[in-house]
Amino acid sequence: MTKSRNGSNTTHQQQIAKELHRECGCGYQEALRRVREAAEAGLLPPRLDAAGQAAAVAVLAEALAKGPSAAQSRPAEVCPLPWPGAAAMAGLVPGHVTALVSLPTAGRSTLALNMALHAAEQGRPTLFTSGEITTDVLKEKVIAARYGFDPRRQAPPRGWPAFRASTLPEMQALPLALHGATVGSTARASLVTGATAIMKRHRRPIGLWAIDTVQHFSEFTDSGLDTAATMRQVRTLAGEYNMAVLITAQVVTDHPDEPVTTAHLPEGISEHAERVMVLDRPGAYWTNSAAAAAALSRLPGTGRTRPVPLTLQFENCRFLSA
Repeated sequence: MTKSRNGSNTTHQQQIAKELHRECGCGYQEALRRVREAAEAGLLPPRLDAAGQAAAVAVLAEALAKGPSAAQSRPAEVCPLPWPGAAAMAGLVPGHVTALVSLPTAGRSTLALNMALHAAEQGRPTLFTSGEITTDVLKEKVIAARYGFDPRRQAPPRGWPAFRASTLPEMQALPLALHGATVGSTARASLVTGATAIMKRHRRPIGLWAIDTVQHFSEFTDSGLDTAATMRQVRTLAGEYNMAVLITAQVVTDHPDEPVTTAHLPEGISEHAERVMVLDRPGAYWTNSAAAAAALSRLPGTGRTRPVPLTLQFENCRFLSA
């Protein structure tokens, strides 16, 4: 009987290794080594039926996505912001959380996506998770921002066949994963999904995770959205993965000319974000204007600096230096 159980356990471990190999793109022998280490450490589910095997693959995929020793193997590289004059605001720091806040419709999601694209173009594996925009629309926005035309309304200068032939390899090589989060998904579950995609394609752990928005991942309670719980979880994940985290949040003021202060921030942002950046595009919300002029600044109390003037190119989904 003992021999039979050992043989059965070995078979289960091999099956888990095969699934892990398919899920993460790591070699089968490496996957099997990880499974055996987890079994010896007592980390596998007690019942390795179909459900137990699926749970084991999810746990091991998350561990694999973190890398062999994320905190020790990756240097604390700061991801700079892509606009001249923004260096004084500091960049996105591994292990730290940066919040990007604005009034509704100011372009907060577009600005965060611009930051994520810039990080990926600098060679940093980047995950952009959105509860506001679907994955297909995110892809269209990335193409617009990177190549300077709106794929929903315009054809590329040399036509679609030539564009696809030259662009598809570039986009596949770009270490950027786009994830449209489902309703009710947690921040951790969305991170595991994206981290697995990054590891499968590039075999490197995430350097930057952009989350749009904190409100999407927050549960409703009797007192409103529990953004504080979401921020605590995100802050923990930033440390666990030693990655920079950029999270967006919507704020509302009582008057269009009233500056955003810490009093307007959703709960948890002041406590769990090392810095808060404010995007201001006057008139975007209150008058529904198409004003392109904008400015990015640090919130008072988090190292305020001179605002960086920006211009929003609507059709190309990108902010440029003014």
